[in-house]
Amino acid sequence: MKKSLVPLIAVLFCIVLLTAIIVNTRPEIQKPVIPDIKLKKQKAIYLSNIETAKEPGLLTRKQHIMDEKKILNLLLKAYSALDKGNISEAQNQVKTVLIFQAENNEALSLLGRIYYLKHEYKKAEMIFRRQIEVNKKFASAYNNLGQALLKQKKYSKAASQLLIAQDIDPKSGLIALNIAGVYAQQEKKKEALAAFKKAFELMGAEVITAANHPALDNIRKDKEFRNILKEAYKQLAIEQKNKSKKK
Repeated sequence: MKKSLVPLIAVLFCIVLLTAIIVNTRPEIQKPVIPDIKLKKQKAIYLSNIETAKEPGLLTRKQHIMDEKKILNLLLKAYSALDKGNISEAQNQVKTVLIFQAENNEALSLLGRIYYLKHEYKKAEMIFRRQIEVNKKFASAYNNLGQALLKQKKYSKAASQLLIAQDIDPKSGLIALNIAGVYAQQEKKKEALAAFKKAFELMGAEVITAANHPALDNIRKDKEFRNILKEAYKQLAIEQKNKSKKK
């Protein structure tokens, strides 16, 4: 009898042992292991350095912003130098801008103006033509090109450029005034007077400031020219009267 129970007891013992092992190895029953280390209190929180994104698009935008800041700074220096009469310094700053951005419209316009002020009209012409190549919708570029050509006594070419400028910006009194000047120098009095009248319509009394310009010598004694000036002076008197009333 006792001998027959020995195998049964052995089997039961193995079952109990295996059950204990399985229960103790289940994750939800295991106790968490907590290291016996006392954590120090953090006195401050420090941010990590900003990481530069790996995307090439963002890097390109970042470089673009940096370049724009440099260019703006250079242009401001150029304007400042020009205001102080330091034309050479202004020219150097603008040329540096064009190294970064060869098609910068403002830099090209400023460089052309600098050459014009230095009486280097052929160089001014080349710069204004380059500006037009960049964008054919800049009325100011055609106007300035016309003036550079006019200084070289290329009257017909100057007139054609000024007319293009007027087509782009028909409300510009300055362009109309310049057209009057170039026609007057060509002794095309009818066209010159019509352009001067248009300038008055657009500029009002401000046209008086250009009345004594040498470019208008050929039409200054004309009756129609004098009548336009009379109207301009009348308008100026009304404007001054209105200003005095407001005071």
